Amino acid sequence: MPVVSVIVPSYNLGEYLPETLDSVLSQTFADWECLIVENGSADRSPAIAAAYAAKDARFRVLEMPGNVGVAAARNKGLEEAAGKYILLLDADDLIAPHYMAEAVRALDADPALTLVYGRAERFGAQTRWDLPPFSMDTMLARNCLYISCFFRREQAARFDPEFRTGFEDWDFWLSLLEGVDCPKVLQLPSLCFRYRTRRRSRNFGVTDDAVKDIRKRLWEKHKDLYGRYFCNPLETVEYRRMESAFRKASRWSLAWKLRLLYRRLFS
Repeated sequence: MPVVSVIVPSYNLGEYLPETLDSVLSQTFADWECLIVENGSADRSPAIAAAYAAKDARFRVLEMPGNVGVAAARNKGLEEAAGKYILLLDADDLIAPHYMAEAVRALDADPALTLVYGRAERFGAQTRWDLPPFSMDTMLARNCLYISCFFRREQAARFDPEFRTGFEDWDFWLSLLEGVDCPKVLQLPSLCFRYRTRRRSRNFGVTDDAVKDIRKRLWEKHKDLYGRYFCNPLETVEYRRMESAFRKASRWSLAWKLRLLYRRLFS
């Protein structure tokens, strides 16, 4: 049984898939399996996946019945994964050779760790990335984790296919964190992940209205988790009256956090 299961959903990204799979092959840690979930691609992706599986038994191809969406593809990989730890990796992104070894070392050393990730950078059509350090306050207001974090298979959540326009990874992390009593997240100091930006990707086409709808859906779905850290702004009838008092606050209080959260979620 492998220590790590890498799950790569693949749909029409044959142009980038070899580079992504080579970044898995380059890992200094060797005890892994890589599940390539082929999602009905019409390009060279199926042949590329088959070629990697033929030359290295650690690669395995899972066939989906046509394009069922990235959420369903990742869920299939989670169902089939045998590793103690899981790494989700999109078919056009890259991981550093040391990432797996450092993450496994950290998870083995501290059973209380929920998530492990490293420093990251963007490349491609857009290079700037203002990804803030993880905190639960920040995570509830905006997604501050990328998709390729390590977590324990027994704590895995499910991806929600209803998030068709994006942000299904934010929902997934909130679901996973919600299932842990005291989440503990570690960021490794080294550069571990490179996120490719493409102008044809889903994220470039998400409208402001869609983002607002997603934020509201996240709030409704994860009310219990939000309730651990914030009051419910949807139920704060006197919000506008309180806002003037918040402006006079001299330090970062829970009320001040509530004001910022409300604005980030619904404005």
